[in-house]
Amino acid sequence: MPERYPLLFSPFTVGGLDLKNRLVMPAMLLNYSETGGINDTTLEFYRRRAQGGTGLIIVGGCPVGPLAGRPSMISLRDDADAKGLRRLTTALHEAGARAGAQLFHGGAYTGKRELGAQAVSSSPHTSRFTREECRALSLAEIGRVQKDFADAALRAKESGFDMVEVLASAGYLICQFLSPRINRREDDYGGSLENRMRFGLEVVQTVRKAVGPDFCVGVRVSGNDFVPGSHTNREAAGFAAACVQAGADMINVTGGWHETKVPQLTGELPRAGFSYLARGVRDAARVPVACSNRINLPDAAEEVLARGDADLICLARPLIADPDWPQKAQADKPGLIRPCIACNQGCFDSLFQGGAVGCSVNPRAGHEYLPRPRRAAKAERVLVIGGGPAGCSAALAAAARGHEVSLWEAGSALGGQPLWYGAPLGKSDFALLGPHYEAALKEAGVEVKPNLTADAALIQNAGPDRVILATGARPSCPPIPGADLDHVCTAWQIIKGERRALKHVVVVGGGAVGVETAIYLARSGALSPEQAHFMALFESEAFETMQTLLTRGSRQVTLVEMLPKLGRDIGRSTRWVAFLLLKRYGIQTMTNTEVRAIEPGRVLLDSRGERKTIKADSVVLAAGAKPQDSLYEELIKYNIKVDKVGDAALIGDLGAAVKSGHELVNSF
Repeated sequence: MPERYPLLFSPFTVGGLDLKNRLVMPAMLLNYSETGGINDTTLEFYRRRAQGGTGLIIVGGCPVGPLAGRPSMISLRDDADAKGLRRLTTALHEAGARAGAQLFHGGAYTGKRELGAQAVSSSPHTSRFTREECRALSLAEIGRVQKDFADAALRAKESGFDMVEVLASAGYLICQFLSPRINRREDDYGGSLENRMRFGLEVVQTVRKAVGPDFCVGVRVSGNDFVPGSHTNREAAGFAAACVQAGADMINVTGGWHETKVPQLTGELPRAGFSYLARGVRDAARVPVACSNRINLPDAAEEVLARGDADLICLARPLIADPDWPQKAQADKPGLIRPCIACNQGCFDSLFQGGAVGCSVNPRAGHEYLPRPRRAAKAERVLVIGGGPAGCSAALAAAARGHEVSLWEAGSALGGQPLWYGAPLGKSDFALLGPHYEAALKEAGVEVKPNLTADAALIQNAGPDRVILATGARPSCPPIPGADLDHVCTAWQIIKGERRALKHVVVVGGGAVGVETAIYLARSGALSPEQAHFMALFESEAFETMQTLLTRGSRQVTLVEMLPKLGRDIGRSTRWVAFLLLKRYGIQTMTNTEVRAIEPGRVLLDSRGERKTIKADSVVLAAGAKPQDSLYEELIKYNIKVDKVGDAALIGDLGAAVKSGHELVNSF
């Protein structure tokens, strides 16, 4: 056991279940099967995480009945599901992990299109998640749903699972009974908190009775609903304690409901930012507690355990990004862990678009069922130009196939755009990619040469068999009269700190870069986290004053977009946060608006057919990017075998860049 993480990798027993370490992979929707059965995609995804050293893997959510969840979720509805589930649990056990199943009922959070029927809840209401009307469960139906939970739990036990977890978080059915905001019933399941807890507690009791006294039962709760008029950590702790009395062995604490306006998974939430919720529940429940949300680094996980905030650590997206997270941490090589950077692009954004879970930084995620690339029949001398995500991905893939790889980077550090783009825009974990690539490339034996600007002659003299051009992109400059004036610059120059904007700023372009740059500029001068902590600790300002100062910076920012909508290229899982911040920071937005000309001190606009002039001490252009690929044609003239990857080939997001480097190398 390494000294660095003595708690994280210490054995632990909960509800009679022996775990080899404190790491839990919580349930998550994968969308790998249309029917809810265990196919090779699902099986190999989970097997790979077990092989990587995770102690407990909880699969699901697993719908317990006909109106519980969408068909693509891992099913516990019927005895016919047992064969596939047994195949899964056997694979997890053989790989050294314990297996759990989450018992799921979405209630009003599951749509009619998915169910083929109207959704059910504690009371009739319009779901803020699906925007559909749902109906109330009758007393007879309540009994049947509780029996569904019990039958599913027994089915899980008989299929080889080591524990089950009752889902009572995130706004799903049990939450809809618990919350006074949703539950308007006038019978024994509504009214007082005691009555509103009744449904969930009876579910726990029926599950416990079904599986017997010696089988581990957990409950996943919202540590705070983060929804006005609903529960805080105080009520969550009380419910958790009551669940223990009803038969629960452990409590898994996450954040709020899906419909909350408090970010749960994006970079705005600090690492382990909800550990205080776990601590509140642990103090009340007096049983082992798991802590969730934004714990992506081993040091953060060990600190949560050391403080006594929790007994177990949940890793969801971090294990999608790197299934070997546990083994690398246990070997005291945290730098080799491929970091989850909280971008949500490959996982949640994919789900929202109807796709399956993948990962921006791990091109193998969701494709573990495919054979790993074989070593090349003939090793080549491969030269990669550019140390961004595409170049580093290509270099690592080439080294894994046995090629002799060199990587040249014009800057002093690896990482590309994420190196400078993330931190100013509230995406601090983007900066983790560069140090990871440095460690991983060194481990793989790749020769890295920083501060080396490549040209065709240098490359020819190096004599590579193959060149991979990963030189990225450069900002586009729209043909606007006045775009060459001194007070005009690009968004990249602002974010890199190469230029400073004055008080009145117009940002031209309402895509992701424009939106995020506008927020960055509007936020400057508002209270920093350090200032806010100082003021709160020493009570130097009234709370109301602090609230105002938190959202009022020094600049007045206007965001101009010629299309009807802003943020067209921002993923759904993060777009709402960006729009919320645009509003909170008082940024004026203008859509269907074209910039006609830029003049000293002002911008001339055509807004929905009306000519307007707005003040502009500074103008920031966020009008897209284009490939920086001038070397390509030169190398072709030298008869050098060359390919382009990432933005040098086609402008795209981080995931596309990483995938392009990986796939190119595995194609030759």
